[in-house]
Amino acid sequence: MKTMKDIVFEFIQREMLSNGTSKEGVTTKEIAETLNLQRSNVSTLLNDLVKEEKLEKTATRPVLYKIRNNTTSDYGLSQMKFIGIDGSLSKAIQIAKAAILYPKHSLNVLVTAKAGCGTSFFCNFMYMFCKEAKIMQADAPFIKVNCRHYRNHMDELDNLLFGQEKGKLDNCYFSMAKGGMLFIDNAELLNAHQQSLIFDFLETGMIYSADRKEYMDCKDVYLVLSCNPSHVGQYNQRIPMIIELPQLKDRPLIERFDFVNYFFSIEANNAKRNIEISQEVMQALLLTEYSRNIKELEMEIKKACATACVRVMDVPNSPIIVDLHDFNSNIQKSLVKMRFRSQDILSLVGSQNCFIYDCNGTFQSNHHDELYNEMHTQYKELSNRGINAKAIQDVINNHVTNLFKQYNYNHGYDESYDTEQLSKIVDFRIIELVQKFSEMTKTELKIILKPSVFYGLCLHMNSLLSIKSSHSRVDNDQLNFIVQNYPKEYALSAQFALDFKDMFGIELPPEEIAIITMFLVKTKDEIDNGHPVLLYILHGSGIAEALKEVTISLTHCNNVYSYDLHLEKDNLKAMDEIRSLILKIDEGQGVIVIYDMGSIRTMLDTIAQENDVKIRYIHIPITLIGIDVARKCLQEEDIDYVYHTTLLEMKSLDDNKNYKREVVITLCQTGDGGAFQLKQYIDQYSKLGFKTIPLAISKRDELIKKVMEIKKIYTIHCFVGTYNPNLLGIPYISINKVFENRAEDIDRILMFEPLQSKCMGYSGIYSFLEEQFKFISVSKLKSILPSIVDQLDVVYSLNSEQKIGLFIHIACLLEKCKEGIHFALGKEERQLIDLYEDDYKTISKIIKPLEKSFKVIIDDSQIACIIRIVNKI
Repeated sequence: MKTMKDIVFEFIQREMLSNGTSKEGVTTKEIAETLNLQRSNVSTLLNDLVKEEKLEKTATRPVLYKIRNNTTSDYGLSQMKFIGIDGSLSKAIQIAKAAILYPKHSLNVLVTAKAGCGTSFFCNFMYMFCKEAKIMQADAPFIKVNCRHYRNHMDELDNLLFGQEKGKLDNCYFSMAKGGMLFIDNAELLNAHQQSLIFDFLETGMIYSADRKEYMDCKDVYLVLSCNPSHVGQYNQRIPMIIELPQLKDRPLIERFDFVNYFFSIEANNAKRNIEISQEVMQALLLTEYSRNIKELEMEIKKACATACVRVMDVPNSPIIVDLHDFNSNIQKSLVKMRFRSQDILSLVGSQNCFIYDCNGTFQSNHHDELYNEMHTQYKELSNRGINAKAIQDVINNHVTNLFKQYNYNHGYDESYDTEQLSKIVDFRIIELVQKFSEMTKTELKIILKPSVFYGLCLHMNSLLSIKSSHSRVDNDQLNFIVQNYPKEYALSAQFALDFKDMFGIELPPEEIAIITMFLVKTKDEIDNGHPVLLYILHGSGIAEALKEVTISLTHCNNVYSYDLHLEKDNLKAMDEIRSLILKIDEGQGVIVIYDMGSIRTMLDTIAQENDVKIRYIHIPITLIGIDVARKCLQEEDIDYVYHTTLLEMKSLDDNKNYKREVVITLCQTGDGGAFQLKQYIDQYSKLGFKTIPLAISKRDELIKKVMEIKKIYTIHCFVGTYNPNLLGIPYISINKVFENRAEDIDRILMFEPLQSKCMGYSGIYSFLEEQFKFISVSKLKSILPSIVDQLDVVYSLNSEQKIGLFIHIACLLEKCKEGIHFALGKEERQLIDLYEDDYKTISKIIKPLEKSFKVIIDDSQIACIIRIVNKI
């Protein structure tokens, strides 16, 4: 174990290193308070270090102690007592020294290492060595850039790193690092353009703007890149000095032993309690292989200490006893290797059965650790609400597990959510937080948030920024139930609440965390029970089948079926066939039947009763109307009499129509804010004039009561929200349908229109084309061409004239292609395609389905015509 003198000296070193900033020195008081030591003892240790010429003190009041500047060729780096300096890192340190002390100008360096091998720590010491060797000034900047943080925003990295935007050159990281060190971590993630800018710098020492008109001399920037060993080839031809850091498995056992002691000492100091581990735990930690190297060892020890701390949280001053079961199964199983390494392990551990780490025996880690304070606060909060100790331990243990699994994430957000429309009313930081939370739920709980739940949670969290949360929405009994029955979900929600607090400074109480948990519980408990299906039953031969085919062709839905009831068929046989068909197609949510006449309703009633199938009926007596009109036409001579008497008879079909004002109800299970903001979105973009009523009710009986009250006054057009209440046959529109389409399409969504075809005046065009076309089926054209125009509209924002013109042009060129007429590509068209290369690729991709459907090839000359139309050339 280190002596107290070593600990004090290392503390001062770390203080001088902190963030690469210059510090005049450290006072006796600072050291005593931070390390929890007597000032008189600290003073004695400091004077001894001064005598040993390791420290020097100022003549100021108060006296400051700092690392002594050396002028020997050995400089300060060789005496920095970090683990492995005289062992596995000795070669790396020699290369670093040689690069830094290279005559006239230091050589730029590439550090290659696997994740978690201590790259950042090593680069910090290189920076300190540069200053001690007087290669850099005492106040030289140290700028670190982690490319992993920008992997989804590489354009932003261009501006931050190189100042690619006009006027940004003076404020980029290369500019900020002048006279100091620029450390680019995970450089393998840089794209080809960014790598070329790095290579320009390595060759010329210059940084250029995007248009190459501005430049900056950055020869005094010492560049250090780091990358994974598998990507060394990207840079080794340009950077001669390559430093390889060893993996933990390749470092000697004594160094691993030092790391274990070091990390436990830090945790003891952070927790303000002594920590005890058995020889068995020490052996297991020494024998385990860690895929993420030193970082993984550190995090496993931190997690185990936090888990063990939960057991003694309500016992003041009790030591934290870390057991082997506090570690993951890989560490526990590693003891089987003991028989192969017993001699090596025993030479280190000896006969010592217990290792004790004093809470006052070492310094704190670089980052202030709030973990134990958070655990204590959470324990106290839940305990005060009467939740039993076992449930609390489950919650906090899950919280700790989730917290420490995060360091292994690359935050690869689920990109299936369309957030473009959502970002208009929700803070983008909220969206990013919920995306991160969604990734955690998928990894930790195997719960994939459906788009409706994702959007609903975004709206709910956004409402907390402006609406004061009400604790009455979840009473203490509900809170107790959630914590005890869903500890993992609650713990993950608690971590999410901490992230929310870190970003917005708003602390969420346990009641609010329980509401977040309810989003997960709802998703977890939801089972896809299928959907209703449509069945046409009509008299005649092929009529129902034809309607089915047309419906499928226009909607692209595969939930439509048909049964042709031949006039000569026996009713009992027909009923048996209909029964078999319904039982085959029913997904568990019932069948909607559109029928024309006769005893079909009676058959369906019998099938529903005998087979416990939900069947709903839509009676459209088209056949009866036809029969009636045909008979009247034979009996009467006055066409107007036939026409008007038929209309009067049909009027009875509309007798039950309700003319009360229509409303849209926005739904969110928890939180008024989400439903209200969805209402605001609809009110802002819809032109239908519907009244919008927001409801945030999670209990079904309360929701039914409220909906019935609204129904007395209004006609409920539909529900829009995060869940389908399945009430009174009222249609439901999922929130993801709203936010995955353009704001301009909101009325079409509310009117249940298929978005494949725009509401344009195509009927006259279709009539014209049917008269003119000989080779193209207009009915087939109706099913596919409007969606092609829609896609082009999304890309090029076409006006109505362009859309009509484009529609007619494409329809006619299809007719010509089908007829076998082809057009040669002229010089003008070829130049146009070369000039609009991106448009050519986009349009070719969009019209590809037309070529497949009609089995034609659309010439480049015709694509050039489309380019002219969309670009108004």
